[in-house]
Amino acid sequence: MEVRTKVLEQSAKLVEEQVDAQLAKLNEMDEDDLERLKERRLEALKKAQKQKQEWLSKGHGEYRDISSEKDFFSEVKDSKNVVCHFYRNSTFSGNLREPPTATQRSGTKFTKVEKKTIRGRGYDSDSEDD
Repeated sequence: MEVRTKVLEQSAKLVEEQVDAQLAKLNEMDEDDLERLKERRLEALKKAQKQKQEWLSKGHGEYRDISSEKDFFSEVKDSKNVVCHFYRNSTFSGNLREPPTATQRSGTKFTKVEKKTIRGRGYDSDSEDD
């Protein structure tokens, strides 16, 4: 138990020293340093906003129904993160309206495709017809 206490004390001391060093660095900043810091933060915010607008223009943040296999590939090829719900109208999960995170995660594109849309291409997990 004593070893754990010493390790925790050493860890806390190390973190405290790092915080003190950061505070000292901030206290030594002059107006020019603060202005550069503000400019870097503003550029980061502009970049994040530009990325968000790009995602929204690609349909991120909404839940799209895809009607054909061709549309599926054109919808998902330009997006790094895609969640696709393959469904059947005859099942309960086919009635899923919108995942709760679809509008909250603009970095991910959410789509849904009715299973019969891509039938006959080896994607099918069962043999029954819709």
